[in-house]
Amino acid sequence: MSHPVLKTVRLGASRKVAAISMFTALAVATDYAMFPLANIKLMDSIVFVSALTFGLEIGVSVGALTWLVYGEVNPLGPDGGLLLLILIGSETVYAIFGYVVRRAFDYDKIDIPTRSLLWGSLGLIGAFIYDVTTIITPSLISGSSLSVAIFSLGPASPFMVAHEVSDFVFFAIAAPVLYAAIRRVVRRQIGEVRPHLLDSKP
Repeated sequence: MSHPVLKTVRLGASRKVAAISMFTALAVATDYAMFPLANIKLMDSIVFVSALTFGLEIGVSVGALTWLVYGEVNPLGPDGGLLLLILIGSETVYAIFGYVVRRAFDYDKIDIPTRSLLWGSLGLIGAFIYDVTTIITPSLISGSSLSVAIFSLGPASPFMVAHEVSDFVFFAIAAPVLYAAIRRVVRRQIGEVRPHLLDSKP
């Protein structure tokens, strides 16, 4: 039987910590597992799904904590200080997109191809925003002119394309599968204990 999308399930403090920990652990684990693949990560889609499932606060927290771990303990060396803050801030675009989808669309009223195209497009756009922000901002902060900062996108374009294409694929295929799986578990657990919370408005 089809059910409407979970709107906002208000989690207690302990459940918030559990949700953030679960998504963060998944994101960090996949980051390390996919390390050999330059700029291709499942983390972005996991942050998106965490915000889609539980709201903006959870999504932003997952993105920030994932970068705090992976950025500091990175096989290529730590991304500390200002760069780490830029990476964390840029990652929030995926949480924002997840939250917007959560508020604007009914999961069950969108057919699978349309949903995959929509989510995939958001992944591609998010990756582009993330890449431009994380490349241009440090250059501007270091004192480079805007034209020099923009020119620096050229050498990075192969990595940008890899990021954007892979995010499109992950958001179109992996994100709906992950969201559907978590959604079933959440509905089962909450429906058994507090069915009146299902489909409540934010």
